Amino acid sequence: MKNSVNTLLIVLLFILSACGTSSNKESEAGNVSYELTQLEDKVFMLDDETSVDGIYAKYVVVDGVGYYSFFNRPNRHLYFYNYKTGEIAHKIKLAADGPNEIIYPYGFFEYWVHDFDNIFVNTMQFYYKINKEGEVLKRVKSHENFSFSDSRLSLDASTTFKDGKLYTSNTSFVTAEGDTSWLRANFDFEKGEVEKYYLDERTILPDFEEKAERTREMAKTGGITSLAFFFAGNDQNLYGTSQISDSLYYFENSEFKEAYFAGDPEIKSTDLDGFFMLSIVTRTENSVSIGPNPTQPPHFVGNLYTSPDKQMIYRVLVHGTKPRINPETNKEAPKVFGASLIVFDTKTKKSGVIKLPEELINQVALNNAFVTEEGIHFSLKEANSESEKVYKVVKVNKL
Repeated sequence: MKNSVNTLLIVLLFILSACGTSSNKESEAGNVSYELTQLEDKVFMLDDETSVDGIYAKYVVVDGVGYYSFFNRPNRHLYFYNYKTGEIAHKIKLAADGPNEIIYPYGFFEYWVHDFDNIFVNTMQFYYKINKEGEVLKRVKSHENFSFSDSRLSLDASTTFKDGKLYTSNTSFVTAEGDTSWLRANFDFEKGEVEKYYLDERTILPDFEEKAERTREMAKTGGITSLAFFFAGNDQNLYGTSQISDSLYYFENSEFKEAYFAGDPEIKSTDLDGFFMLSIVTRTENSVSIGPNPTQPPHFVGNLYTSPDKQMIYRVLVHGTKPRINPETNKEAPKVFGASLIVFDTKTKKSGVIKLPEELINQVALNNAFVTEEGIHFSLKEANSESEKVYKVVKVNKL
């Protein structure tokens, strides 16, 4: 197994007390006060084919059973561990050729699980529906060739499948002048076509026109910085936001209802100008590269992390970064100097904040997490062993 550890942009450190648990309280939350308690680490043993690096796991529930799941790129397998026992329950091989071939020519791969007869895979060029035997039940070509202006489905925690249709997110990197950027789509998988686009990006991003113009200019030279949007809920009750928005926008049956504050009252997230400062685009005669700016303003990282019952939404606000020298590369890299965990209750429509102490910054990756009934699971930044994947588990309780 491989044992190199990728450098992650955003990290969070939790230091255990002697008894194995610790607690951090925050009283100045937005509307509600919460307590954050660290539980025992959750450990999953890896087989000899799995690299500890590059695991971005999710928690899925099928027929009442919770599974820890991830895609292992080196051996082209989807793994499903029984969360409670820690044992591998299903290991799905994705064929590299033949009738069940699944290809990802751009290196992009995401999946979403409705049940074990309906597992959806998105590789940007193709959408697939497979089962737990790895059989391709349906293959739909997205586009003939890659283009920044093409829109594509995006599978996330808000994806819903019913009556043969996927209700999911939609993504486009560059919006042509005069066009609308739609953030959601209803996709008829049997027909292989989008039935409906909806949710104009302008609803969530007031500065849409400026953002669209700037990305069009960037695309002319081959490299762009794309603003990320995140969704939680389902097709009936949906919450959406962007990585620079302090609000959650609520939609009921695709109709916008209201915006709710879901940030830190003391630390405002950056604006559009600040977003374009998060990355540095370097262009040479033959290439374009995009890397993190060592000095970054406040912004949100990771996804909207949701509880299995979809009542609670969690997001992480980084207060900013400052430069540090990466000992492996001897180059400047961003170091987070503060972060807040935002907690939003979809029943009460109220939010709270837990500020994370500065000393908790170095161990756990904030942009690599999932949520179970037990709590939020943050992946370790650096692996202790090449044969196991370890998560720090924290429980959020209302005071």
